[in-house]
Amino acid sequence: MLVKDWMEGMKLLKVITVLTSIIFFAVSTNALADVSKTPTETEGALAKLPYPKMMGESEIWSAPGMMWNGIQYIRFNLKKAEKRQHQQAVYHTLNNAEIGSITAWYSKKRQAGGKVRVIHQFPTSDGYCRVYQSYIKLNGAERHMTNKACKRLTNPWVFLK
Repeated sequence: MLVKDWMEGMKLLKVITVLTSIIFFAVSTNALADVSKTPTETEGALAKLPYPKMMGESEIWSAPGMMWNGIQYIRFNLKKAEKRQHQQAVYHTLNNAEIGSITAWYSKKRQAGGKVRVIHQFPTSDGYCRVYQSYIKLNGAERHMTNKACKRLTNPWVFLK
């Protein structure tokens, strides 16, 4: 009698385990589907940016903090005025834009332009950080990258890759 009860208990445990696995799989599949959607843009945006490539913890903390540098131009040979436009768009977005809103810039002299948007923000112990996506298009070629910039209460923006 004891062995029979034990066998029934083991069968019940197997059924519970299988059902729980199915439920967890269904829930995780739906959760992953929501994450893979392109973030929505605010009303009036000109075009969608590519889906951001998110950085893992190892990439976020692998590079030392740095000021503005040539990496921000995504290996494009922009003219001085275009570099200034891109830099102003990034700083404007970091300082003023809401998450998801796009700041765009365009060159009047040639086929160059770009867009910047903040995709995530989080507080730190002495300020806050914003993860932003930068997109540049030059003569039909286009590239984008995701960066993180942190601002301490007493210092300017520090850019991390």
